[in-house]
Amino acid sequence: MAERAGNETYWNATAKVTAFPRLPGELKVDTAIIGGGIVGITTARLLKDMGQSVAVIEALRVGRQVTGGSTAKVTSQHGLIYQTLAKKFGEDRARLYAEAQQRGLRTIGQLAAAHRIDCDLEPAAAFAFTQQESHVAKIEKEVEIARHLGLPATLVRQTDLPFPVLAASRFDQQAQFHPTRYVTGLAATIPGAGSHVFEQSRAIDWGPDRVVTESGTVTASQVVMATHLPLGQVGGYYARAYPQAEPVIAARIGRVPQGMYINVEEPSFSIRTHTRENGDVYGIVAGTSFKPGHVDDEREHFATIERWLTDHFEAGAIEFRWVNEDYKSMDSALFIGWSAAPGNGYLVATGFDAWGITSGTAAARILADLATGRENPWLEIFDARRVKPIAGGAEFVKENAATAAHLVSGYLSRKPKSLDELDAGEAAILKLDGKQVAAFRDEAGGVHAVSAVCTHLGCVLGWNETDRTWDCACHGSRFDLDGGVIHGPAVTPLEVHRPG
Repeated sequence: MAERAGNETYWNATAKVTAFPRLPGELKVDTAIIGGGIVGITTARLLKDMGQSVAVIEALRVGRQVTGGSTAKVTSQHGLIYQTLAKKFGEDRARLYAEAQQRGLRTIGQLAAAHRIDCDLEPAAAFAFTQQESHVAKIEKEVEIARHLGLPATLVRQTDLPFPVLAASRFDQQAQFHPTRYVTGLAATIPGAGSHVFEQSRAIDWGPDRVVTESGTVTASQVVMATHLPLGQVGGYYARAYPQAEPVIAARIGRVPQGMYINVEEPSFSIRTHTRENGDVYGIVAGTSFKPGHVDDEREHFATIERWLTDHFEAGAIEFRWVNEDYKSMDSALFIGWSAAPGNGYLVATGFDAWGITSGTAAARILADLATGRENPWLEIFDARRVKPIAGGAEFVKENAATAAHLVSGYLSRKPKSLDELDAGEAAILKLDGKQVAAFRDEAGGVHAVSAVCTHLGCVLGWNETDRTWDCACHGSRFDLDGGVIHGPAVTPLEVHRPG
């Protein structure tokens, strides 16, 4: 199976190929960690520093899934998050969020330096800007609150962007880096002295003290699910955080902005840069999110960010296109900590809302503290066991209504009546032999046909045209053309359709 089905991300294409072994059999450690992204690998490194033995169990390749598809901004500036948190949770808890992000930022710098990780980590100011008068007051308020919380924020009216802005919040002492090189470099420091990193080792069963894969079992005192969304139905987080897909592109640019930028209105535009060894500078741009599997929205949002990058930054041909996914919690705060009472649950982290670099590193610090019996003050806002998130319920109900519509109708044309009617490069959901079938005909004429029903909770899948995957709009599981799981919460592959 490919590291990521379909298009390769810019970060994965520009990172050295690394490899870790498959879980070879039976093993016992202090903490087992499912997931080899920034949360899982950072948690493992911190726990090893605390004297624990750890085993990271990655289903595919370390650092090359969601982390390897991010924009990789290392920043505590997350749009207009602080006024939202202050309103929903109060100023004291908003300050905890801010402190966690700043600590996550510093931790990345410290780990990169301590382990001499070549990950192109460089300072860069972070800007959230607007070109609309209706959003100026919001930015001014965000700066005021951020400064009150102790963040390095200032209000500016001019930026290095090639177009005028009306206002922007500027966060200094921020950074950007190469996420795949960072995570794989950090992972390489973990094996030894009773600790391990395993790839191509998908968890197929689990308990609070064990992880089972097809090739072996790890037993441990506790299990961390650093899996984007906890697997299966653990904690019910699939009902408290909804998936969103994000279009991302990369191309060489001639006009290079200094800093990292994101606007606060719709449509959304986020840009940062990366300089290659030969001096070429690439712009990495993300756009407005959409529900996974909604191919019409996917096409529209990719076209929008491609025009924006080309029009403003002297961009060459778009060389990389991919879709990244994340989860948004119903109250804007992450879920981090125990999914249930210690000993009966799992340590989890989810709901990063596309800000998973500093948030993921902060989450790793919380998870490491909890795994070693320590208290962590940030848990007050992030506690994964909060039963009724304080706010955001109406928006969440709206999202669930959209999901219900997806279940009924699907989002692909049903015009083809049979596999024979599929054109090369065409995907469709067909009714064959009384079953919903997700089918795709590749350019060589081969047909890939699998069940169109997600193995997590039975939702009808949608087509991801960019990555050529089948994605679940309900809970975010992704499958390759032949039904293999790319990421969960599903862990069981789709059934291959065999004409009866």
